[in-house]
Amino acid sequence: MSHVDSLQSCMRQEDALITEFSAILEEETEVLVGPGNVGALHDITERKGRVAQQLVDLSETRDGLLTEIGLPIGHAGTEQAAVLHPQLSGIWQALLTKSASANEINMRNGALIDVHLRYTQQSLDALRNIGGIGGSSTYDSQGRGARSAPGRKPIVAG
Repeated sequence: MSHVDSLQSCMRQEDALITEFSAILEEETEVLVGPGNVGALHDITERKGRVAQQLVDLSETRDGLLTEIGLPIGHAGTEQAAVLHPQLSGIWQALLTKSASANEINMRNGALIDVHLRYTQQSLDALRNIGGIGGSSTYDSQGRGARSAPGRKPIVAG
């Protein structure tokens, strides 16, 4: 197998993985906009991490193949390879399109996660403010109610 054929095979593997990655991101979106299923989100995060690492590994393999055919690594080298070897052009364009789409989905999911985090933080702040506690802890390190809260009496004499 020639270096160009190996490069084409590598890019096809990247294409298949970016398709899988996008599907995982779509699953993540469904969980983020649906009822909170933390278990599913944990599973999705693990799978997303594994596929992302495989994409990194394949990118490094592609860089090695580009070097072997005398081209620079990364996007610039792959662009040159697609011009010099037209059989790579279609798969490269598909990979670019799918990568851009995956990036958009990932950015959207990041925004959804930010909204969830802000909501959670606001909820925690509201709970802390109940009874005039303000920013201090509701309980001290021994699990007792905060002593600095005005008007509070201990439930059990200590």
